[in-house]
Amino acid sequence: MKFLKGSAIGFGALLLALAFVLSSVAPERRTYVWSIGGFGFALFAAGLWLNRDRVVAVLKGKKARAAGASAGYTMTVLVVIVLVNFLAARHHRRFDLTESKQFSLSEQTIKILESLPREVTVTAFYPDAEPSKGKLEDLLGEYQYHARKLSVKYIDPYTHPGDAKRYGINEANTVVIESGKNESRVNTVDEEALTNALIKVTKDREKVVYFTSGHGERDLAASEKSGLSLLKAGLEKQHYTVKPLVVGQGIPEDASVVVIAGPQRAFLDAEIKIVEDYLRRGGHLLYLKDPENDTGLGPVISQYGLAVRDDVVVDKVSRLFGGDYLLPLVSPDGYDEFHPITKTFRYQTIFPLASSVEIKTSLPEGVTATKLAQTSPLSWAQPDNGELKTGRITLKEGTGTKGPVIIAAAATKKIDEAPKAAAVAAQNKGADTKSTAETRLVVFGDSDFLTNGFFNASGDGDLALSSIAWLSEQEELVSIRPKSSQPRIVVLSRQQSLYYFFTIVAIAPIAICVAGVAIWWRRKRL
Repeated sequence: MKFLKGSAIGFGALLLALAFVLSSVAPERRTYVWSIGGFGFALFAAGLWLNRDRVVAVLKGKKARAAGASAGYTMTVLVVIVLVNFLAARHHRRFDLTESKQFSLSEQTIKILESLPREVTVTAFYPDAEPSKGKLEDLLGEYQYHARKLSVKYIDPYTHPGDAKRYGINEANTVVIESGKNESRVNTVDEEALTNALIKVTKDREKVVYFTSGHGERDLAASEKSGLSLLKAGLEKQHYTVKPLVVGQGIPEDASVVVIAGPQRAFLDAEIKIVEDYLRRGGHLLYLKDPENDTGLGPVISQYGLAVRDDVVVDKVSRLFGGDYLLPLVSPDGYDEFHPITKTFRYQTIFPLASSVEIKTSLPEGVTATKLAQTSPLSWAQPDNGELKTGRITLKEGTGTKGPVIIAAAATKKIDEAPKAAAVAAQNKGADTKSTAETRLVVFGDSDFLTNGFFNASGDGDLALSSIAWLSEQEELVSIRPKSSQPRIVVLSRQQSLYYFFTIVAIAPIAICVAGVAIWWRRKRL
């Protein structure tokens, strides 16, 4: 009994600890674990009972009260920490302090995630030892944070070959995105690829964008600076179907948007009538007119309160950036803050050889017009008078339209119902009747900004893609495109290199050593 009174508590605690270790190391030995744990608990309890007087005395002592206060303080701190973590998990907030917001999703991706029409499943076939898996998990974690309808699962194709075979996975590092009957696969871990795949699987019907031809318009297939191959590629990445259009043959019923990009010759009367009828029945048109060229479409767009003047925009600000006077710029504060195309757009854009766009003071009934982009107050639009043909122009400040000058505008008009003739034609073709809520028109006084030479210059390509997205009634795509990593290289001059060497590498360590020696010497003399 004396042995139990003196050693039962210690041996009981030791056996309980041993049982806990065994349960972690050998969980299959449950019988031994429970036996050792039970015997240890019995010894511990017996020791407490035999030493009850001492235990009670200890609990009533000052040390016990101090220990209880410490335990209470510790429990309070733990409760606060748990509560703070709970609130942080429920109300997630992060701050991305990088210049390009490299660790945040783009506005376009967030809009798409927040407006997913149905459930989307992302299955990532990545080996557990793959170094890039962590980057993918971080990226998909951001996607899940913004989308309740997005579920993600990870499968190691080497340890689960059955699942890999069922999906037809022939190589690792493949991400399968599924929604309904649609499926898309990507092998690149970046936001652009994943977002484009999301757009593809959640769109049951691709939008069709037609580019007119036959009047000297910009060439869709051309890869030269004056071509539109980059714009075509950008649209196809967002799963638009891009087709050329011969206007004289009529505008197809499946046209989501018609683009007239910088025609050099006038449209025929019959073609103008076709474009006019297309808009009247609720069509969506992107019209880009360059200076000097008479397209014959002026009366059509004037029905929606817009006009492209016969002038050329001159901008002094462009000289500050090393450009020509005829290279007008639109600064980040030059866009309309309310229109869906430009309300989140804050990139500088360039419009080489542009004409000004006019919004009529008195708009036709039912028409709403908005200026999308305008140049700085230091610009103006002066009449051409044929000087552009010579390649030189005389600056005449104070003539024509004073800045800021409108370079792009949008107009809408509500449509009650499509004309009966269009409905009958659609039925005769065996096509579904197209119902459109409103006519949409975007007019630019320049077509150079969406060519290959300027598409990647600042925000030119983004503005073109956002305009087409709004025209095609896909507002979730109206934003800045997903970001891609850009290397940041700091180039220092010889003077800067010497300055940083002496201040960081030489002077700072020497100053610390001198201060240390001085403090040591002073204390030694005290």
